[in-house]
Amino acid sequence: MEWLQTANSLLGPFGQLVSWLQNRANPARRQAARVLEAFEAHGFERTQINRLLPSDLQLTQFELSTADELKKVIKQPHIDWVAGFFALNPDWLDGASEQAHTPIDSYKRPGELQAWFREHAQHADDGAIYKLHLLTSDTSPITPASSSYYAVVLEELSELGDDYLSRYYHLTEGAHFDHYPCLLHLMQILAVAHSHGAIMRRAVLPQVNLRRLSLCQGLIPQLLWKAKPHPLDADHEFWGHFSGDSPWLAQLREDTETSLLHAGLHEVVASIHHDRQRFADPQRNAT
Repeated sequence: MEWLQTANSLLGPFGQLVSWLQNRANPARRQAARVLEAFEAHGFERTQINRLLPSDLQLTQFELSTADELKKVIKQPHIDWVAGFFALNPDWLDGASEQAHTPIDSYKRPGELQAWFREHAQHADDGAIYKLHLLTSDTSPITPASSSYYAVVLEELSELGDDYLSRYYHLTEGAHFDHYPCLLHLMQILAVAHSHGAIMRRAVLPQVNLRRLSLCQGLIPQLLWKAKPHPLDADHEFWGHFSGDSPWLAQLREDTETSLLHAGLHEVVASIHHDRQRFADPQRNAT
């Protein structure tokens, strides 16, 4: 029997490791872990979750303390509520997708982004604020020589008590600067977002994280935490008073306005023209 005790002592740690790995791979546990990860990525501690959950979905603090405990009690209504509350992809919560957030696909269809803003404006009784984040790989301005990936995400901030809740949306997928339609799409996004008062932000993200964000993988706030400030705003190249009027930028702006007009977004172009004149003559605007 001594040899059995020796075998157990050697295999015990390995068996425990296998059991731990199997538990981690359990789909119910993965789902529970992603629910907790979603709350924490959006700035909520586990002890705060019950304040947000509807009364019929509330759980004990112990059940919310770990994924192992949560997996025992979580039900489909919890998943549905979390997905709606944070505007998340239910398939990501289920562990069936790496795309956590909802995309707003307006590539070659800028009217889709305009329609999204209009729809949300109808329900904007919570003091919503919009931030547009342009993520690049370095601090260089956009030029004809630019060739790297970039990502654009929209952050929607809604009042939640004395604080704000952020919901995030992908506005691009697989975009890169050396593809002119991608550049045109970026400028269309900037035009539409500006017309709805979005705050413009640009940041630098390490290449490996930028690639993930560009492909719409992972939680956006977790990736934004890894970003560093950029000296330029997201719309730097959009405005002549920021970046000048080189022939290349002038043509890009002209193509942007033409494409917006073709999409029927006349009010967006009119808003841009008004602001170009206002920025070009700030003294007249002040009088």
